[in-house]
Amino acid sequence: MFRSNVRRTIDPSKDTQFSDAWIVLAVILTAVGVATDSRYLTIAAMLLLATIGLTWLWSRLSLRGVSYERGFSEIRAFRGETIELALTVRNRKPLPLTWLTARDVFPQELPVAEKQLQANPTTNMADFSTFWMPGPYQNVTRRYLVDCVERGFHDYGPVRLETGDPFGFFSRHKLMPQTQRLIVYPQLYTVADLRLPAKNPFGEAQSTGRLFEDPLRTVGIREWQETDSPRRIHWKATARRQTMLSRVYEPSEEQQVMLFLNVATLERHWHGYLPELQERTISVAGSLAALAADLRLPAGLTANGALPGSDQPIRLLPGRGPNHLVRILELLAAVTPFATAPIEQMLLQEAPRMPWGATLVVVTAIAHDDLLATIVDLAAARRKMVLFTLAKEPPVRLLNGVTVYHLPHLIDDLIAPALVQEGT
Repeated sequence: MFRSNVRRTIDPSKDTQFSDAWIVLAVILTAVGVATDSRYLTIAAMLLLATIGLTWLWSRLSLRGVSYERGFSEIRAFRGETIELALTVRNRKPLPLTWLTARDVFPQELPVAEKQLQANPTTNMADFSTFWMPGPYQNVTRRYLVDCVERGFHDYGPVRLETGDPFGFFSRHKLMPQTQRLIVYPQLYTVADLRLPAKNPFGEAQSTGRLFEDPLRTVGIREWQETDSPRRIHWKATARRQTMLSRVYEPSEEQQVMLFLNVATLERHWHGYLPELQERTISVAGSLAALAADLRLPAGLTANGALPGSDQPIRLLPGRGPNHLVRILELLAAVTPFATAPIEQMLLQEAPRMPWGATLVVVTAIAHDDLLATIVDLAAARRKMVLFTLAKEPPVRLLNGVTVYHLPHLIDDLIAPALVQEGT
């Protein structure tokens, strides 16, 4: 069963190929026939005028009751999958259509099996033309296979329908401006593909019932205990009451995972990016979000890439509702390739806003010194840090207190990937 079928009709505008010379010819034939009392010329003139009138009326009625529908077997797919596209033309009138041309607008990134897309350089889209001959009250459906080879939000439409009379004297067309969207998620890896441990992939699990305390969220004070660290002492309250008092922090029972995706594939993100390396990094982030959902861990996403038409980085707070993973995958599907800011800068901005028990997971294609230094500083501040890197070489510096997963096997087949410059 196909979903998201579109049935759209607007008032058509006329585009005639008819020449006034035909009417002039009919008048001349009539005049000559009457003057010479030629029955054959008069009949020929009358037939020509009748043909002109009938073809004009045919073209006027040709697009009435005609609809064009586009349906996908799935409106969401993963990169590498193939879905079915059904195009249906319906003719809801007794008048047949001897010819109908549908020129649809398709994304040029997604090829159609056994069909050639004609690229349109002015729109960065592609034209997909089909020819139809629906009879009276006939529905005609054609099915095509679409290869989802590129992640993203892909729009289909508008479509331009053109038809006319059988002789081609008159033609009419109508434009259906609405569009449909096909969302292609990044490809997801399994735990075996990522070579993660089957137990505690995000680091050592905390004991059941243990409370995490967030030192940035003080909810009260209590008497000082010998086991309290100096950082816990509330010095102002101690001075007022002349007795040692300690802060009481807000507890958090739930382990959370916050993914920090670095879309940059070069140390200086404004130099450009490596498309396939970036795609695989995004796939790792999506795979970890799916893994967190399987483990019933609330997961969120922060990325230094923006959504189309926006210059703001992506930020989605942790959650685990039924549609939360879908929301993360949609953000990853739409994320643009150029970084809006260094990921280490976003780490420093977002980490204080996260609960103290949250696990901060950094996913990056490169692990340069500035990023590693930021991760080490956060780990030294007792933040739970996990690093996933696709770099060819592991981090050169020692990352104390950081769980590191080095994933060079995911890019072993990449040979001299092409660099795309910013702004191209």
